[in-house]
Amino acid sequence: MNNQRLEALLDLVELRVPLDEAIPQLNEFAWDSEHPIVLLTIEHLSSVIDRFLTGGLSPADCALWADAVEVRDGIGRQAGVEQLLNDFLFEVSAPEINGPLTSERAREWQSVFAKSR
Repeated sequence: MNNQRLEALLDLVELRVPLDEAIPQLNEFAWDSEHPIVLLTIEHLSSVIDRFLTGGLSPADCALWADAVEVRDGIGRQAGVEQLLNDFLFEVSAPEINGPLTSERAREWQSVFAKSR
């Protein structure tokens, strides 16, 4: 496995760097992957919501993040909650269909995440 690809995926999933750095960094690597390299968890989604609720991320940032995560084959899903993770990614990544993320909806998601742990 390519360590640079792993680090780039972690930069995105964990938001270790700003999105405008994380996403272009991933463009250096193939979209497809035979096996997941990084595992997306409820904790990752909860962290994004926390950042949104404290003003660190805008609804557009959340949509960009969710879209970038959703389409990467190298990002697997936490066992047992795959559908929940996919539902969140779809809802947040498609504001033109679902509306932009709001504080009220973010708190609802946090409640759902808390029950799923």
